[in-house]
Amino acid sequence: MWAYHSIFYQIYPIGFCGAPVHNDGQTVSRIRKLLDWTDYLADLGVDSILLNPVFESDNHGYDTRDFRKIDCRLGTNEDFAGVCRSLHAKGIRVVLDGVFNHVGRGFWAFQDVQEKKWDSPYKDWFYINFNGNSGYDDGFWYEGWEGHYELVKLNLKNPAVVDYLLDCVRFWIETFEIDGLRLDVAYSLDHGFMRRLRSFCTELKPDFALIGEVLFGDYNQIVNDEMLHSCTNYECYKGLFSSFNDMNLFEIAHSLNRQFGLEQWCIYRGKHLMTFVDNHDVTRIASILKDKRHLYPVYGTLMTMPGIPCIYYGSEWGAEGIKAPDNDYALRPCFESPKPNEFTQYLRRLISFRQKSDALCNGSYRNVLITNRQLIFERKTDRERVFVAINAENSDFTANHGELQGEVQDLLGGERFHMNGQLTLKPYSVQILVFDPASHPEYDSACIHAWNEKETVPSCDALDSSSESRQDQTERLSLSDLTVVLGSASPRRTELLAQAGIEHTVLPSSCEERITSSRPEEVVQELARQKAENVYSTWKAAHPGESFLVIGSDTVVANNGQILGKPSGRGDAYQMISSLQNHIHQVYTGVSLMLYNGTKEKTHTFYESSDVDVYPMSPEEIGAYLNTDEPYDKAGAYGIQGAFAVYIKGIHGDYNTIVGLPIARIYQELKRWIRF
Repeated sequence: MWAYHSIFYQIYPIGFCGAPVHNDGQTVSRIRKLLDWTDYLADLGVDSILLNPVFESDNHGYDTRDFRKIDCRLGTNEDFAGVCRSLHAKGIRVVLDGVFNHVGRGFWAFQDVQEKKWDSPYKDWFYINFNGNSGYDDGFWYEGWEGHYELVKLNLKNPAVVDYLLDCVRFWIETFEIDGLRLDVAYSLDHGFMRRLRSFCTELKPDFALIGEVLFGDYNQIVNDEMLHSCTNYECYKGLFSSFNDMNLFEIAHSLNRQFGLEQWCIYRGKHLMTFVDNHDVTRIASILKDKRHLYPVYGTLMTMPGIPCIYYGSEWGAEGIKAPDNDYALRPCFESPKPNEFTQYLRRLISFRQKSDALCNGSYRNVLITNRQLIFERKTDRERVFVAINAENSDFTANHGELQGEVQDLLGGERFHMNGQLTLKPYSVQILVFDPASHPEYDSACIHAWNEKETVPSCDALDSSSESRQDQTERLSLSDLTVVLGSASPRRTELLAQAGIEHTVLPSSCEERITSSRPEEVVQELARQKAENVYSTWKAAHPGESFLVIGSDTVVANNGQILGKPSGRGDAYQMISSLQNHIHQVYTGVSLMLYNGTKEKTHTFYESSDVDVYPMSPEEIGAYLNTDEPYDKAGAYGIQGAFAVYIKGIHGDYNTIVGLPIARIYQELKRWIRF
């Protein structure tokens, strides 16, 4: 699920756009203000936007009048469709607030009941008693949400209500091409409704995300394979700010271990809950913290702990706002334009590191060292190991622990160094320490950027302080000393290498493919490795003593985790092309590098993936495409090349990965071995 690796940015549109608090009936295209923020959001690094209510309502958005019409205070449906297209063009997905538990008194079906009473065909859409009366003197009693009678509770056990709401969701997906929903007060929603919603959305758009608002209780009850993908993690929200205010990091460490730790009893292992430090309902973090300098370690913790981080608009530059007893206006302001500052740049770097890190997005959680004012925890996957070190104190702290061993790179500081049982933590600091940094060139540019911010630009040698690495650099071969052999006959891969200035020889692999996994990311690495090994042995036998580099590569298309192989015929090709439509599929490319310097051998295998969003194709268009040769070459030339390109709505990731050779990643990997 794409949401598990995303950084969300939450906006309350009525406040953000400066719309009147009460619906004045005037249509003003205020929602287009978002068009002025898209470049800023893309530069910040967020890749998903969460918009609180946008549909026609009585007042604050959660009292809906019409689920099919953008609130007139924000503009028209056409305005909003244009905003969504602009965000998608920047690689930013759109998630809307789905308010399904209740509607406003101005909702058309409720107004029909007010007018016709017993004779209304919609009387069973709500929980109504005609033997009573409401505080509004409607002539009947009805259930409101938690005693708020301006919010009329919907009967989600009524099939007609469910069908209506699902039809509205279909309308949103088809009209605005939204990517997911946040379910307001999900803890109050009927479980049967959520199951129906999940199956409906999955059938309509398989990668559609459902995230619930949950304040308490067991999140497993609604976050599961049948209902929601995620929900809000209010337990850790409270733990974050109170741990720093009380200078008691045991609290957040306990919550994180209770939820995500390695022990069998830990309750949410493997789940990705939405994490945050403020939102449209609670006092902003910059106002609730007793020491404003804690903003840095608080957000450092948010961006490195398990979950899906969500940033509330304005908080990325430290905006303040205190929840009032009777309204939330101070929490939902209108900013004329973004106000980035030094803290914003710090947060932008945190976002960049998280998006690059497999461990921070998917890794296990384990507490390593805890004091009242310091915390070191581990995030780990098979591909990466990271220590996060937090100091809430206003002075240096030297941590002593047996696990503080080995070579690491501090992503925020930029330095590489070797730990020998100790680690110094600066005041109010966060250190993100990546082990075995030589195996993670994806952070090289970030490391250099960190040094630039210190007005010190080290040489490449200075970034790697170990004597072993310095010695290895003196033994590096120059690219001109090598014969580069591409183990593929693909003209596009040849073209990419040539464009990068890498002269090479083509020797296609002749090996028989052997696949032991069904996971796309593992399959492409297996195939790339087999091809590289086959070409390596062939070339080495024919050119004894010669220094050479082999590049093996393979690409697959996956749809919902299922690999689409080469079609067996026209019918099979039709099914494959049809399955790619109107939603996002993935393209995986594996690369295996094998270097021989005349005496020693080095190997490294990795993969990259990109998302491809495809427009719907009519049966006639599919038929015309099937009349070309392309659809019979591995799922339509990887669902991107040649004639199929006119149906591509957007690409999220590196285009070169889709073509079949992530040349930038290859270059970064090879820099560790050879001189360019």
